[in-house]
Amino acid sequence: MKAAAVNGDTIVSKKPFFHLGLAVGVVCAGLSMSASSALPVELTWAELKPSVFGQRLITLNDQVVKLDVPYRAKDDRQVPVAVQASLPNGAKVKSVTIIIDENPMPVSLTVRPEQQRSSMWVSASMRFNGPSPVRAVVEAENGQLFMSEAMVKTSGLGACAAPPTTTLDVAAKTLGDMRLTQIVTPLNVSTITKPVMRTKLDISHPNLTGLQLDQITLRYILPRYVEKVAIDQGDEKLMTIEAGISLAENPSIAFDYVSNGAEKMQIEARDTDETVFKHSLQISSGS
Repeated sequence: MKAAAVNGDTIVSKKPFFHLGLAVGVVCAGLSMSASSALPVELTWAELKPSVFGQRLITLNDQVVKLDVPYRAKDDRQVPVAVQASLPNGAKVKSVTIIIDENPMPVSLTVRPEQQRSSMWVSASMRFNGPSPVRAVVEAENGQLFMSEAMVKTSGLGACAAPPTTTLDVAAKTLGDMRLTQIVTPLNVSTITKPVMRTKLDISHPNLTGLQLDQITLRYILPRYVEKVAIDQGDEKLMTIEAGISLAENPSIAFDYVSNGAEKMQIEARDTDETVFKHSLQISSGS
């Protein structure tokens, strides 16, 4: 049975981080090598696309979907990926999905806004397991799909298998802590009756991939990562976010939203251990 403790407005499971046996770890490592093998880019996407979007038409359009990534990553473990969606003819955004072709779990992040919006911006820190195409696919409520793509060069050392930057005992002490920081909104964002705001959400979580070795025991660490986040402003639902192992350690997710004037955001995050973290955070610099 899982014990739980209430720490302020945060619910944290006390279940420790366990280790996989060596044999299971070798299987995970094999999956990682297979996923990042030197397949032609066209073949990789040709295999990925039907499994995610079936036979639906995806229109390449860098004006509707603007993807901002570095040509060469400074740190494979923390690569900024930003997407600006601007749908034509008043169409509303249903979802924004980031796909990193050569990662072990390519579908890396999906954001589903609850607000009726034709434009949306989202950014996240991502792991890249090696050099890979990255794609942003925006789905409109009418079913249309638009995509932008780019190539990111990396060291190729395998960030998904890189060991955590801190010990798991230390990580457990701040597990699920969160912070909101306001971002200056660019002047070119559409002006409407209610202001468009940008904010960054930082979550303290090791986001373990299942491909990482404990540097002391040399055993593989069980996967445990943030898989879903729900964000509200006051009583209004803003968005839900679905993630996987591509989201970086201590993930940082930034987004814009139409402010309703409420002073707090309610954040509920769930990880693959079924642990739920809840916070009510003030919307101001340094929350």
